Amino acid sequence: MSAINTAYKPYAPDAAANCLNGTPSQTMAHNVQPRGTLNFASAETARVRWYEAAIAAYDERERRFRSLHEEEEMLRMRRPLTPEQAYARFGLLLGTLPPAAIFARALYTVGHGLDADSLILIAFCLAMNLLCALVGRRMGQRLGQKTFADAHASWPVLSLKSMWAALLWGLATGAVGGAVCFGFGAIPGALCALAVALPAFLMFAPLHHWLARGGMIDARHFWPVACGVTLTIATLILRLG
Repeated sequence: MSAINTAYKPYAPDAAANCLNGTPSQTMAHNVQPRGTLNFASAETARVRWYEAAIAAYDERERRFRSLHEEEEMLRMRRPLTPEQAYARFGLLLGTLPPAAIFARALYTVGHGLDADSLILIAFCLAMNLLCALVGRRMGQRLGQKTFADAHASWPVLSLKSMWAALLWGLATGAVGGAVCFGFGAIPGALCALAVALPAFLMFAPLHHWLARGGMIDARHFWPVACGVTLTIATLILRLG
């Protein structure tokens, strides 16, 4: 009698071989790893990613806050505003109140009558004021996002950034608002906007930097400062002459 063949059958799925007769290495596809190896690799990958996220969060905290007390003050804010939001609102105020004071002064100088010419002039002033407000808000939003996003800028650097922001804001807002007057009003509009924007940004940017915590400023601190700066400039315009 021949001896019993105890060797395992080779794994042959095309021959419908019995998988129970094969060893784990024979019954497993070549491109599949063991389950234990997969679990170990996924756990190690998750741990490495957790450490990377923790290090990134620590670096971000060190970049934004100068001390733990500053971080606590930022967390206690009721309505925090990012630099983008704060400068967008400031640009809206600056594009509304001082131009309105300029137009009111010009209309008062021209005369008090309400004839057809005065109504046309008032319509032009309202259109220019609306454009100045919209463009001023948009420019303030972009400047807050690009120029004033650094919470640790030194005072000399902040002054240079303020003058650069005033230049960009004044040229864009004044030119677009003045272009309503048949295009040739863009140059006088840009000059008037520059005269308004330069002192406004030089006053507002240091105050915002001083009151901000981690780049965020509370709305209850922002509105008095922003309204105070813009109303001061508007009042000075009305009192000229």
